[in-house]
Amino acid sequence: MGLLQGLGRLFGGQIADQVAAQSAEPLEYPAAISLEGVTLTLRFLERDDREAMLDFARKLPTHDLLFLRRDITDPSNVDQWIQDIEEGYYTTIAAVRDDVIVGYTSVATDRLGWTRHVAELRVLISHEMRGKNLGRLLTEQAFAFAKQRGVKKMMAQMTTDQEAAVKVFSRMGFQREARLRNQVMDRDGALHDLQIMSLDVDEFQAKIDVMLLSAQNEFLGI
Repeated sequence: MGLLQGLGRLFGGQIADQVAAQSAEPLEYPAAISLEGVTLTLRFLERDDREAMLDFARKLPTHDLLFLRRDITDPSNVDQWIQDIEEGYYTTIAAVRDDVIVGYTSVATDRLGWTRHVAELRVLISHEMRGKNLGRLLTEQAFAFAKQRGVKKMMAQMTTDQEAAVKVFSRMGFQREARLRNQVMDRDGALHDLQIMSLDVDEFQAKIDVMLLSAQNEFLGI
């Protein structure tokens, strides 16, 4: 029995998922991957991807965009996003299939010095790629980049009915931190609650270390 399998047996499959996420390393980009028979390229978002990102965003239901801080169907907002990437405030990885963006993840850090230890993780997946583990892979990569940048606290936000997103982040160790009532207004004027989830990196690592030691002892028969 391997160590991750031992963790799964001792603490449940969710803990094994958390260990896998914590130990994930950034891939070498561009990276070719295959998910359930679909071949994709993961690479950093560049200025030349402006139109492809707009096309991707405009194909998504409006509700999927509500948790974002900017409307990425607006060209000026995408231009600002790309500028933020070039200035080092964002790391954005796009999943591309036949020159079409089918998903992305971003690690966004604050321009304010006193919150420089905090990063927000954002993930969006096209409908045709949902259920193929692309969201989980991109989230793990965002997690890895955030750790590499010395982030101490990770945040994620979504509307309360985005159950798939809540499940992905929960399985990676994020916990519900706040629910903001009527925080988001859609284009039709309807109000939606916003859920904020967070993960303390050092605290989470300490918990994982204890579990790894326990699983290792079990594995070795100690």
